[in-house]
Amino acid sequence: MLKVEFVNPFLEAAFEVFEAETKLKLDKGPLSIQKSSLTSQEVSVLIGVTGEIHGQVIYGMSSKSAKKIASAMIGKTVPLMDELAQSAISELGNMITGLATVKFGESYSNLAITPPTLIIGTNVLISTIDIQRLYIVLMSEIGDVEVSIALKEQVISDEFKVMQSKKAAM
Repeated sequence: MLKVEFVNPFLEAAFEVFEAETKLKLDKGPLSIQKSSLTSQEVSVLIGVTGEIHGQVIYGMSSKSAKKIASAMIGKTVPLMDELAQSAISELGNMITGLATVKFGESYSNLAITPPTLIIGTNVLISTIDIQRLYIVLMSEIGDVEVSIALKEQVISDEFKVMQSKKAAM
């Protein structure tokens, strides 16, 4: 079951990264449990989280919003979702998720993220199987970003933790 305390690191990270990269502020919109496994936005960035918590985080936005966000990040107008715009939007999701894993701090210190996957198109099935998805809308003057968080605790044996700490010490 998804823990609500998994959300705050992502919200804090989103606010910090979005403001630093676009020079714009975000406002938190509604929070809900998402029932559908289909993407609802035209541009989505999927990033996996592994370690003591595992699952996926999806950042979705309209194509229009994605181009405006990429433009703000790059510093010049992005008329198309070209390779540069795709890279900027993917990196935004990557930076938010990376910072969020750091914000978990000592509670969950053994976290890693996967490289971002950019999905273009609506109604793409992304199943999180047995993990509930918490859905938050983050609003800005250049468009909304919908964040879908599907994470759960991973039971990691003490033996595995000892092996990981030995690897880190090398």
